[in-house]
Amino acid sequence: MESKVLYARSSDEAVEQLLKSTKADKASIQITVKEKPSKGFLGIGAKDGVFELFYNLLEEVDIFECIEDSVKEDKVENNEEINDKKIEVSNEVSTESKVNITVEDEIETARGFIEELLKNADVNADVNVSVEKDLLKVKITGDEASCLIGRRGDTLDAIQFLTGLALSKVNKNSHTRVFVDIENYRSKREESLKRYCYKAAREVARTKRTKKLDYMNPYERRIVHSALQNDRFVITYSEGTDPYRRVVIEYKR
Repeated sequence: MESKVLYARSSDEAVEQLLKSTKADKASIQITVKEKPSKGFLGIGAKDGVFELFYNLLEEVDIFECIEDSVKEDKVENNEEINDKKIEVSNEVSTESKVNITVEDEIETARGFIEELLKNADVNADVNVSVEKDLLKVKITGDEASCLIGRRGDTLDAIQFLTGLALSKVNKNSHTRVFVDIENYRSKREESLKRYCYKAAREVARTKRTKKLDYMNPYERRIVHSALQNDRFVITYSEGTDPYRRVVIEYKR
């Protein structure tokens, strides 16, 4: 039996995502709720639930073989017609329309999404959007903006995630990553994480006992790994599955 962890607003949506992305047998699907979804307040802080789905795969079937079998059963002998149908299907797949989205379009999409969010939340703040290589940076400043950071940046992370979704809707083939910051919170959080991991590393070096840090998102885990990568006494690695993934600090033997 296969398994997959998905983020969705409901178990039904998680099943729908699974069926779209795999050849899962719907009758075999079993769902475990690892974290319940949250609607947030006025749409702010809304968070998808975390669902682990267990399933069996359907046997793969060649669509063209099915067409040929059906034709044989109906005693249709015109093979040229079958080949024409195959070519038509192939052409439909290969000639999907593509829309060229510029960097300026992505900037305006991100700016428009954030400004609409601030308006709905009745928060007065300024929005600055810039692009560095494949990274789109959104900086939100203002006395009222800090209310959108949330505990340990949870709400800020949700805003960043939703902004990325807004970009993917206008350009599904985009490779642009999104970085959202409010009142320079990210750099302050980075310094706090470094102090936290340095203290934990010294404890591990002194006691020679492995220490597991708090659950962190990928961005925060990278900060910890980078801060301790040249430490003489400890090594770091991650364990678990998001959002329950954490950094482990281990004594270097």
